[in-house]
Amino acid sequence: MIQVLLVLVIIAFTVVYSIYAIIKNIRKEESPCGDCNGCDVKKEITRNLKTAKKHPSSCGCNPK
Repeated sequence: MIQVLLVLVIIAFTVVYSIYAIIKNIRKEESPCGDCNGCDVKKEITRNLKTAKKHPSSCGCNPK
């Protein structure tokens, strides 16, 4: 009886944690880095976004 109760408690905790993780993931901002604010990759991406030129001929897709 105790084993069944422990299994039910563990399953309940995993369901609650899964729901919490899904809600947290849905509510987070659209940043690929999530809530990380110290990574070098994120700094490089934001620097490139700020310095990106809006003219289509400036990107590498269109040959000059």
